[in-house]
Formats: sequence, structure tokens, C-alpha cells
Amino acid sequence: MPTQPAPHEQVHGGGLRLGGRQVMALVIGVLLIVFIAVNNDDVAVSFVFFNVELPLWVVLAGTALLGVGIGMLLGARRTKRKYMSP
Repeated sequence: MPTQPAPHEQVHGGGLRLGGRQVMALVIGVLLIVFIAVNNDDVAVSFVFFNVELPLWVVLAGTALLGVGIGMLLGARRTKRKYMSP
């Protein structure tokens, strides 16, 4: 006769399970990749002391990576503060 797991024991089924945030991130990521792939003209980029001409996909990909990096830094700070507070 099979026994039931104790309430504190977790039973994990096989396979990949995605939550709502992961699905939304995946959808946004795919849309971002499609948007970057479609926009491939050269553009002039000006920043404080320099001007450069780059393919638009490079500018978009760089901006997306900077956004992800800043988001991760801010998220890590918020998580650290949440667990550090009394």
C-alpha cells in the first residue's frame, strides 16, 4: 500500500515548470530578439564626447543588456534589503 508523503516533504514531478514571471520574461525576450533582428540599419550614436555609427541591432542589444544588468543589480539590492531588515 503506497504511503502519503509528510506535509513537509515536497514531491517534485519530472519536467520543466514555468511560473507566470518566467513565461512573461520568455515572451518579452522573444519579442525583443525579433525586434532587434528586424531593425538592422546603421544609425549615428552620440554620447557625451564621441560620435559613432553602428548597426541599430548593436545599439538595441547593448541597451537591452544594460537594462537587464541594472534590473539584476536593483533586484539583488532589494532582495538583500528584504532579508537583512529585522
